[in-house]
Amino acid sequence: MLRRAGTVAGAGAIASLAGCAILGADHATYWSESGQLDGDYDGVMAAAREAGYDVEEPYYVNDTESRGVHPDGLTDLDERFGPDYRVFGFSRYHTETVFLEFSLTGEQPSVGLFDDRGTFEGIPVDSVPPEEWLIEQFTLAFDVSETDAREYAEGLREQAAEGTDTPRVEVSEPLDFPGFYGAVESERTDVLGSETGGDGWYNETSLRDGQRFATVAFIVQSMAVIHRDGSRRYRLKLDRLGGFNLEIRLPVGEEIPEEEYRGVFRRMFEDVGLPPETVDGLTFEYSPSVW
Repeated sequence: MLRRAGTVAGAGAIASLAGCAILGADHATYWSESGQLDGDYDGVMAAAREAGYDVEEPYYVNDTESRGVHPDGLTDLDERFGPDYRVFGFSRYHTETVFLEFSLTGEQPSVGLFDDRGTFEGIPVDSVPPEEWLIEQFTLAFDVSETDAREYAEGLREQAAEGTDTPRVEVSEPLDFPGFYGAVESERTDVLGSETGGDGWYNETSLRDGQRFATVAFIVQSMAVIHRDGSRRYRLKLDRLGGFNLEIRLPVGEEIPEEEYRGVFRRMFEDVGLPPETVDGLTFEYSPSVW
């Protein structure tokens, strides 16, 4: 099935979810919904190169520059996610709506206090977790003394009392993600994982007796397998967890018969060792241009 993008805003939103950003582009674009399949990531990469395709890798979501941190010493995660997965951030829930968010994207880790119920006047005082609970989370996530953890906890509580929209502190002590993750694993009774859709963004939610109490945002590597046909550029984006999406870029206003571009993608899938029939069930969108 082929759908045409009705508006620029709609096309951009759908394209971003599918792993391709067309806003600001001066070309026409076809793109597919994202999907998941079983496949050997390294085997696909080797087969693509053997078949003569251009392979661009590694990507971290849509960027070639790595983000977040790669923790040492977690062999199980190295085996699941590959040797250079990244932890983008993680959260620990005090209640279903109140949580600490540990961000690992700045020069130093930072910890913010949030309430999903939302308010324009900061976090309600009755939402602020007890100091001892906050201290426990800091000592789990960082190589920090209880005294310093108490100072961080007091900083968050003071900001909340002052009406700060998002109480946040930066932490100078070393991150101890293995310690945090080990504690989460020991507590959880179930775990849920998101689909990655070709960009490698994987959200893991840990549950205890059906209640969410921790989440971790992982990034696994992804690659782009490229086939060029004159001015047309076909791209298969695949991540290490089997997520994928497809995209074609071509001159403004140009169109391709649906059976033709599906045939190209079927050949690409077959050449790299993925089931070609996967392409038959996908829905594609089309935008002649965003201008």
